[in-house]
Amino acid sequence: MNIEYLLNLLKENNISRYKLCKLIGFSYGSLSDLISGRSVIPRLDTIIKIAQALDLNDHEFAELCGYKNDK
Repeated sequence: MNIEYLLNLLKENNISRYKLCKLIGFSYGSLSDLISGRSVIPRLDTIIKIAQALDLNDHEFAELCGYKNDK
């Protein structure tokens, strides 16, 4: 998962980490572990919930998953 991209999306959409947790039903501690690298690979359903909460399109979802968007 592309953590830097996730943090940029949160900033662009003016969504706090706490609010994201509430939107996706994820604990703040688990999100902190994911962002800090203590939890390296998130479950696919977690990534999908994040994408839905941020209303990502296919290209944004791919980048969130760690695939680079070659423009």
